[in-house]
Amino acid sequence: MAKDINILLIDDSDVDNFINKAIISKEDNISQITTMTSGSEALNYLNTNIHNTEALPDVIFLDIKMPGMNGFEFLDEYIKLPHTLINHCKVYILSSSIDSLDTEKGKNYPVIKKHLTKPLAHHSIGDILNED
Repeated sequence: MAKDINILLIDDSDVDNFINKAIISKEDNISQITTMTSGSEALNYLNTNIHNTEALPDVIFLDIKMPGMNGFEFLDEYIKLPHTLINHCKVYILSSSIDSLDTEKGKNYPVIKKHLTKPLAHHSIGDILNED
């Protein structure tokens, strides 16, 4: 059996976070789903738990279009974190943006596993969570 997976959702929309949390929670091997409504809040969470691997997410779903710190600004700071943390997490862009410039910009970040379009319900969560 696969290990339990800790998920971090970063999206400024409480509705999207609620829906995505409901979709993800249907999977068997989820241990925790944490939601953050801003990139800066998520960075603070990661920095606070940097030495607590139990609290670190295995998978991050990141929205791009957010007020304050957007997803790309989050990534600019995220890639400065210790490699032990970066290597622990799989990061997926989860955005309603169909702008090809966003997709191309996402390719500049090697930490991004894939660019997914909202809603998350259109994707196989089990397949995403089991990707290497």
